[in-house]
Amino acid sequence: MTGILTGKRALVTGGASGMGRAIAESYAREGATVAVQARSIERSRETLDSIAAEGGSAFAVAADLTDSGQIEAMCGEAIERLGGIDIVMNNAGVGDYKKVVDMEESFWDNIMDVNLKAPFLVSKFTLPAMIEQGTGGVQLFNASTNAKTADAEWTAYNTTKHGLVGFVRCLAAEVGPEGIRVNAICPGWIDTKMAVDLHHEFAKDMKEPYEKVFDESMRLNMLSEIIPAQAVADMAVFLAGPGGTYVTGQAINVCAGLSVH
Repeated sequence: MTGILTGKRALVTGGASGMGRAIAESYAREGATVAVQARSIERSRETLDSIAAEGGSAFAVAADLTDSGQIEAMCGEAIERLGGIDIVMNNAGVGDYKKVVDMEESFWDNIMDVNLKAPFLVSKFTLPAMIEQGTGGVQLFNASTNAKTADAEWTAYNTTKHGLVGFVRCLAAEVGPEGIRVNAICPGWIDTKMAVDLHHEFAKDMKEPYEKVFDESMRLNMLSEIIPAQAVADMAVFLAGPGGTYVTGQAINVCAGLSVH
């Protein structure tokens, strides 16, 4: 712990598990006060308990990220309880795959709503306070290396991540004069519940043992390593802290070389 985020006020969406939990815990560990968003208050309990056990400061806010009214209310509550806002980490997302010819409209809409529309709304509802403060700030987004690739059957998911990186670049140009930095983190396969669940599906489709499929797929990178969620959290801390002062409009991979392997 270096305390590089001491005094900062952060909102982390999807903070109940996986990368979001690791980011929320790391922000608190570095001195920030953290509003942890999940679909319900209770879902964030383990994250809050973990932060409290290390002496950090955090509280839960709830919203269904497919409901714009709930997103607006959640952002307002977070800003009010934090006493302002310095860091927004748009982490929440869903991952799924399906052939376009088999894709229901509801499948497409849900991925679009959670992965692309919700981050736009969170920015829309947090930026006014960030701008009014006049002290700059950081807006971060959890994209994916899929934001830079073309993958059969991942059309809906990849579309949201490509769109998110485009949003990041344009927003960075828009709010840069206000001293607000905007960046995307693009993880490869990260050891999270989402990855586990998806690999169970892969193994079933491939008629192969889950353990074999998971281990081989997750290590398909230049380091042959299974990447922990903490690796993404470390990048989120760097970009939110003084080390990222002159980094904006970027989409930075955390993938152990997967994207060019």
